Amino acid sequence: MLRFFKNKAELSDEDLVQLYQKSEDVEVLGKLYGRYMELVYGVCLKYFKNSNDSEDAVMSIFEELVVKVKKYEIQKFRSWLHVFAKNYCLMQLRKSNKSALNIHFDPEFMQSLDISHPIDDDYILETTIKEEALNKCISQLPEQQKVCIQLFYYQGKSYKEIAEIKSENLSKVRSNIQNGKRNLKKCMEQSTLKNE
Repeated sequence: MLRFFKNKAELSDEDLVQLYQKSEDVEVLGKLYGRYMELVYGVCLKYFKNSNDSEDAVMSIFEELVVKVKKYEIQKFRSWLHVFAKNYCLMQLRKSNKSALNIHFDPEFMQSLDISHPIDDDYILETTIKEEALNKCISQLPEQQKVCIQLFYYQGKSYKEIAEIKSENLSKVRSNIQNGKRNLKKCMEQSTLKNE
């Protein structure tokens, strides 16, 4: 289907997304993805720290996009792809039991994609600084809160699983997670003020 557009002006990302969603022509998606393969490779390299895993991830992400792009209302493909690639890398790291920050992406967020920041080196640097600040804040939590936060966010355990692991009731686990989140928020806000 893409051949019908060869003589027209270069299609925007959003036009290609819509064209792919209507036609399911993988060549259309390939053209769109080709614009951002270096960006995706850079994101993967940041998390995997080696070129082989990063190259494999770039191909695996494309394979997932064949299905995923059809499902979402994507307004800013570059921003959406950056978030998708980052989430993919973090999930792979979790599966392989390497230490990685687990960021939860709400499906509502993935659909709205109202991301206003530019995806560039400054953003990646800013994200790294925030992750370092978050790790520092987690280390400063009271032990009970820290353990619950790590089990819930890093290891993906449910409240019930954490209660069983710690031999505590659900309300105590819920309280530790909520208090931990509140303390992390305060710590992160103080960290942001220090850096301004």
